[in-house]
Amino acid sequence: IAVCAAIVLSGCGGGDSGASDKNQVIESGMLMQSDSFSFANFGASATDLNFDETDLVAMFGNSDGVCIDGKTDPCVPIAEAAVWARMVNQARVSGHCEGLVVEAADRFVMQASPPTFELQNDEVVSAGIIRRFATQFFPEVQEERDEWAKRSLRDIVNSLGETFKTGATPYVLGVYSPRGGHAVLPYAVEFESDDVAIVRVYDSNWPGKNRYVRMDLAADEW
Repeated sequence: IAVCAAIVLSGCGGGDSGASDKNQVIESGMLMQSDSFSFANFGASATDLNFDETDLVAMFGNSDGVCIDGKTDPCVPIAEAAVWARMVNQARVSGHCEGLVVEAADRFVMQASPPTFELQNDEVVSAGIIRRFATQFFPEVQEERDEWAKRSLRDIVNSLGETFKTGATPYVLGVYSPRGGHAVLPYAVEFESDDVAIVRVYDSNWPGKNRYVRMDLAADEW
């Protein structure tokens, strides 16, 4: 995609200061052959699981009144919670890229065992991915995403570089075009020049492969 329709971050923390030196490489330490999932992004039809009342209770308890009469075992979702769960399931049809990269990022930061690459896509793993997928619909996440959408690519790259220096991967990178959107996990950045950055990403559509987003910081294009 030659021209950026939109490219934004969502996640926690990070500053926007930093310098881009030619040939500089800033890495978080994340490795594709251990810290990403070995299986590809999958659609809702690939699993019998749905986001349901079990997931609502696991994520929220009943602190927000998700279950009628406050009973969580069994939980009968209030109308608003049931509608939210249905919305999540409708959004899952074409894939779970957000869930895969958020889960991979969290496991990397926590140094979870076994390595993410060794996990099989069983019910337990899929359930975790689906719950992580649902977090993109939290108002707090959407507000932060919208704030990042106002920033330049240079600000985004500088923020990534500053956090990678700490060994963290706290951001999801959302890439959008007229054909749709996709979530990837940035884990390293290198500079072809002061104005051209290569952001290395884990792309769940290409498990185990080295993928990147090339950004022209002067033109604000990618």
